[in-house]
Amino acid sequence: MEKLLEVTEAELHQIATIIKLVIEAISISIVVFSILKTVPKFVHSYQKKDSEDFYHEIRLDLGLSLALALEFLLAADIVATAVTPTWESIGLLGAIAGIRTFLNYFLRQEVKELEAEKKINQVERAFRS
Repeated sequence: MEKLLEVTEAELHQIATIIKLVIEAISISIVVFSILKTVPKFVHSYQKKDSEDFYHEIRLDLGLSLALALEFLLAADIVATAVTPTWESIGLLGAIAGIRTFLNYFLRQEVKELEAEKKINQVERAFRS
């Protein structure tokens, strides 16, 4: 019975490692895709004269993509930690969760600022018309 538990735990560890690698690959893909999507938009907005609003939207899109990638990395670490938790893996998991929370807080602040700027710009455009 003890031998069976050792084999099962080893198999679970292998499965968790494969799942972790797949989730990490998804996270990397999100980052690469969002960068590939952002660079042409940034170049386009740089060439426009009135690009301040568009620039903020680009930053927001990239930031949200990075936050999503961090969510996937957190999920990957949860999978790895669930099978054979160590203090090191628990600490890493806590650090990633802290970074994600920190990033999401500032993304929310930026969203609020962007919405306020859009309202101000709409009012200014309405008065100019």
